[in-house]
Parts: sequence; C-alpha cells; structure tokens
Amino acid sequence: MRMPLTTRSARSALVAVAAGALLLAAAPTASGAAGTPLTGAVPTASTTATAASVAAYAATPADTRMASALTSRATTTRFGTSFSGAVVDAASNATVWSKSGTTGRLPASTTKLVTASNALTLMGPAKRFTTRVRSGSASNRVIVQGSGDPSVTSAQLDAMAATTALWLRDRKVSAARVYVDDDFFPTPTLAYGWKASYVPDSIAQVRGLVRDQRESSDTSAEAARYFRDRLKAHGITTAGYYGRANAASTSTVIASSLGATLSTIVSRMLLNSDNEIAEALHKIVGYKLGYGTTWSGARTAQAKELAAQGLAAGTLYDGSGLSRADRLSALQLARIVDRGIDPGTQTTLWPLKSGLPAAGRTGTLASRFSTTASKCAVGKVWAKTGTLGDVVALAGWTTGADGRVKTFAFLVNGKTSSTTLKQNVDMLAATVNGCY
Repeated sequence: MRMPLTTRSARSALVAVAAGALLLAAAPTASGAAGTPLTGAVPTASTTATAASVAAYAATPADTRMASALTSRATTTRFGTSFSGAVVDAASNATVWSKSGTTGRLPASTTKLVTASNALTLMGPAKRFTTRVRSGSASNRVIVQGSGDPSVTSAQLDAMAATTALWLRDRKVSAARVYVDDDFFPTPTLAYGWKASYVPDSIAQVRGLVRDQRESSDTSAEAARYFRDRLKAHGITTAGYYGRANAASTSTVIASSLGATLSTIVSRMLLNSDNEIAEALHKIVGYKLGYGTTWSGARTAQAKELAAQGLAAGTLYDGSGLSRADRLSALQLARIVDRGIDPGTQTTLWPLKSGLPAAGRTGTLASRFSTTASKCAVGKVWAKTGTLGDVVALAGWTTGADGRVKTFAFLVNGKTSSTTLKQNVDMLAATVNGCY
C-alpha cells in the first residue's frame, strides 16, 4: 500500500535580502515544479495554511549571514560557470539562498536520492524482496528464481539449499540439475548516456540475482553455482549447474528467503553510493508501477512517481546518475532531502535523512571535510556525494547557526573533479552549517 503523501502547497513568496542572495522562493506546488502547479491542482485548506506559513517566514540573522557568505564564496574562480546551489529551510520549506538553483545540471550520484525517494514512497521502508527455489520440469530439476533483490546473501542461498536438499531426498533424488531464472530484469544493456567504459569500471551488469553484491559478468550464474555447491554440501553430492530456465508460475516453491528491508538497502546505497543497488531499485520501481523493468519502462515510472510526490521530474535516464544525459537542479535535490525531514513524510522517507554519509566520518564522506574551512563541520553535515570526471555534487542537510535544519544542494559541472574542487564544495556545506 502506498503511504500517504504530504501535500505541497502552491506557494509563492519572493523576498530579497542580502544583496539579492537570500530568497524566500516559490516552493514546489501540490504536484509540480516550484511555483508551477499541474493543470487541475486545487489548493486545499491545509495547502493554504502551509502557504501562509511559508509566506510568513522571516529570514533569521543566521540566514542572512549564511546567504551573504555563500554569495561571496560561490565564485566563478572556484566553481566555474556551470555551478548551481540552493539552501532550503526545512521547517518552512522556504528557499533561503539560491544561485542558478532551478537550472538543470549533471547530478551524478545525487540522482540516487531520487531513486531512494521513489522506492521508499512506493514500497515503504519495511519492504523485503523474496528469492525462491522452484521445482523444474522434472523431479531432479530445481530453479533458483531471482526477484531483483540486491541484498541476497550467501547465508540465504545456503539455507534454501539445505531445504532443497531435504525436498530432493524426500523424493529419492540423489543427482540434481540446478538452473537460474533471472529474467525479472532484461538482459543487461547500457542506459542512454552511459559510456561503454562504465561497465564494468563503474558498475557491474545488473541482473535479477546477485549474491553478496559480488561483481561479475554474470552474477546470476555465479549465485546459482554457489547454490549448487551448497546442495552438494547438504548431501546432494551429484549436482550441476545447467544454465537458465524459466520457472512456471504454477511450479512448487521448494524454498524461499526474504532479503534485507528496503530501508537497509537504501541506506547502504546512499552510504556507499552503490550503483548496482541503485539500478536494481530503479527497475523494481518500474515493475511495481506496471511499466516493466526495461530502461524505458523504469524511466517512465521514475517520472510518474516523482510527479505523484509533487516533485519536478527533471530529465533522468537511470537510477545511479551515471548517465551523461541526466539533469536535476539544486533546488529539486534540496527538496527531495527535505522530504526525509518533513514530519508528514519522514515515517516513510527517514533513510533520506539518517542514511546519508556523515561529514568526515562515514561512507563517501569519510575522508572529506578535512580542510581548515570545512573541518569544523565534521559530524555536523549529512549528505549524498556525486562524482563524475567533470562533476562534483553534494546534497544533504545540516542544522544552521539559528538551530533550524537546512537542506542544501550544490552542483558543479564542467570542471575536473579534483580534490580541491571537492574541498571547495565541502566549504560551502560548512557555510550552511554556520561553523565557517
């Protein structure tokens, strides 16, 4: 069941402060981009009340200082001409600073925030995916059927092999033929905008079955061969792997196993910027919404689900952010993070807040925030990183000097993703925190 969504109102207040840098800008409407309601959207009493609260928001002195500092520090010399940034006050949903905040840029792995938001909103954080072993066309044939679950472990496969061995012995079968059914996902291909070198350099081929997130050219076959070996260990000493086969929907389920919760999967993806998990969830969302697990189907579902959340869709072609054709704005990303903090959606989307890397401590931020300008924010900023050869991005949240939570996003395109550039982006996040 889909969790209830917070209604985002049609809000439009524009107040300039600090030489035009501090903005109380139009927030996302009930169904679309900032200040642009979809046709037929009708404000309700609750959206009108929310609009009033945003319009009434008064910039704090800390907001004014932060905005002035960001404006002076977000220079062309540091970030080039393709920079975007936005800061949102989480409680009021007011945009308190923006520089090209609505301009679409290459988002790199901050796209995973979209993937996380869609999966969690659609399926809920407690969702778990089921991997099964089914009977084949003969009594000695068993089929390991993948569900696209990126969290399947060796322990799960071993437990199912033990159950399957008992099932076979009950039927006086001592020699088994093992097959795999992984057509929940189509045969792997490159997404639009992917470089050929991305596979396997940046991402393994994403198939319907994978064990322990191992990277190989055929993760499904690798998992099935492991299952075969565990069958042998559990007493079916003559067992072989015989390739792929489709499991009939009416066939007997010999064994099944539930994977990790979706909240755990999403948190792992965000913490380590895991591309394989991102693309698996991207395709599963496509399946859940009835568009299928092809790239085009998953892309359609991605846009539909964002629209259902009242968020602008941007231009996206994958779930990981590897595509050179992807575009998101800094304001879109800041508002997606905000949904993980908003009381109306936090019950479902809390991994968007607590699952992010901590500055200077965990995940892809473990070695960041190390300069004089940014180390004051260690353990005070939580954010998703994004990196391609010419892209550095950071989107997350922190508590400002006024004690209010701020969500933010910074996108830099067209400059080599050097250590210096990342340090400068970290400096901007420390500025939002107010410690620098």
